[in-house]
Amino acid sequence: MPMRKRRALYPENWEALATAVKEAAGWRCEQCGHPHEPAAGYTLTVHHIDGDPGHNAPENLVALCQRCHLGLHGRRTWIGQAMFEFFKPRWLLQRERGRGATARANDE
Repeated sequence: MPMRKRRALYPENWEALATAVKEAAGWRCEQCGHPHEPAAGYTLTVHHIDGDPGHNAPENLVALCQRCHLGLHGRRTWIGQAMFEFFKPRWLLQRERGRGATARANDE
C-alpha cells in the first residue's frame, strides 16, 4: 500500500500519541535500549504490535528505533507469526511479565 494511503489510516492526533509513547519509554528503544539519536542512525519510531494503525491503545504501541522496527517487520515476514511467538522481542516479554505482576498484585 502506498505510504500516502497508509498514512490516512492513522488518527489525526498520531504525532501526540507517538510522542507520548516515546516519552514513556524515556526516548529509548524498548528492544535494544539505544537512545533516540538520529545522527547516529537511531531514530525512535512507534510500532503497532497488532499491525493496525487504527488501534492506538497504549498496550498496542511500543517505541522502537528504526533499526529494530525494520528488523521486526522483516523477521515477522521471514519467520512467520508462529515462530515470532516463539522468539518474542525483549519489550514484549517485559510487558508480559509486567502484566503478570499486576495480575498477581490484584489477586492479593
